[in-house]
Amino acid sequence: MKTNAFMMLIPQFIDVGISSKTGEKLKELGCTKVLVMYDKGVEAAGITEKIIDVIRHEGIEVVTSNRVEADPTDLIITEMVDFAKKEKVDGVVAIGGGSSIDAGKGVKLLLNNDEPLQSFYDLSFPQKSGVPMIAIPTTSGTGSEASKGSVITDTESGSKRVVIGMGTMPDMALIDPELVLGVPPKVTAACAFDVLAHAIDAITSNMTNLITQSISYEAIRLMKNSYKKVIENGNDLEARTEMHLASNLGGIALANAKCSMSHAFAHSMGAIFHVPHGVSCAIFTPACLEFVVEECPKEIIKIADLLDVNYKDTDSTESIAKKTSETIHEMYRSVGIPDITEFVPDKQVAYEKIIPLAFKDIMVNFCPRKLDDDGAKWIIDRTYELAD
Repeated sequence: MKTNAFMMLIPQFIDVGISSKTGEKLKELGCTKVLVMYDKGVEAAGITEKIIDVIRHEGIEVVTSNRVEADPTDLIITEMVDFAKKEKVDGVVAIGGGSSIDAGKGVKLLLNNDEPLQSFYDLSFPQKSGVPMIAIPTTSGTGSEASKGSVITDTESGSKRVVIGMGTMPDMALIDPELVLGVPPKVTAACAFDVLAHAIDAITSNMTNLITQSISYEAIRLMKNSYKKVIENGNDLEARTEMHLASNLGGIALANAKCSMSHAFAHSMGAIFHVPHGVSCAIFTPACLEFVVEECPKEIIKIADLLDVNYKDTDSTESIAKKTSETIHEMYRSVGIPDITEFVPDKQVAYEKIIPLAFKDIMVNFCPRKLDDDGAKWIIDRTYELAD
């Protein structure tokens, strides 16, 4: 286990109705004119109008963009930066799921750094802190509001790239459970398994430590307790609050311990086959958990206990890991998340398309077991075996 220091936390506020304080918080950050960015779905839900009103109530000018799309591209981000510079904004508010918040981080970065976005794919490239940014999540999944990482689709290569640094870190997060009451069951389910993947990846990362593990175990406990409740009754505010907190804790954990193998494969399948991120995470978490059992035996047993896996004291750790992966598979199938065969029916195509990108994904560097050709093929094989 690494003994790396725990990085600073982004100031975060979680409470029912906290988004009504957005204008007050922007004034505290010294903002006078802000870009509020979101996607068309969040706009249609009526969420953005209320937040824009409370910002203007504090005398802060607002310009808006609803141009955010799923898996935000470098082109969309650059377009919004050009708009923000033209409008001379001094702050950014990103409202939405991971795509909106990741896009907001990219805009924040480029408003105070003159280099093109692609320069920052090199994580050693220096970053200056951007203009103040407030992140307001409207899904309980990515935890992006709690991290300084941004996942961006590179249009030239077609792959997902990660930008991490002080320039992409939100200055504040407002986590309001009321904003997720209207999220459809299908999206809620995918987001829940994104939370689980974040927690498991952070626990089994080679950057893990006792602090991030404690946070991740609590995220798993909350997710296990609430995921079916929020899918069956989206208006259960108590369960929504638990799930929103679990998402945030997962974001804190991954911000410090990083994600690992399941995200390397999930990013790859999402980039090529345009599978929603949470669905991709659900599909690859089981096999990737088994893949690291020798490196993380105690941690996997703890995960098994939190997920109420039915195993015997006499079972080997390998057997417990196998039963845990099967339990996770049963969990995601029980709420309607499809198997890999729904998106990639031919396993040979998965070998040829997903594996090469997984090797290139930055998250593979944080896996405690080195990925080789045989290991990558085993993960694909096991994922298809679970689907049978």
